[in-house]
Amino acid sequence: MKVLRTISIAATLAVGPAVYAADTPSGSRMKMDEPMHGEMKKKTMKKGDVRKAAEKKDREMKPMLEKEQAAGTKK
Repeated sequence: MKVLRTISIAATLAVGPAVYAADTPSGSRMKMDEPMHGEMKKKTMKKGDVRKAAEKKDREMKPMLEKEQAAGTKK
């Protein structure tokens, strides 16, 4: 029984760093002034435009989300 436990712990320790390394982003940062690629792009759209639009939408939705969270805690 101890042998199986030791093997499972050793396998977990061996695989753990590899799984973590797969989740980390690459060292290069995305250039926001590059044109977007993919099916949903517009001809003049840049990568930074998507980030700015997401931040704007987040600012608009924040009061509504806070109101919903407050209403949810009262019930």
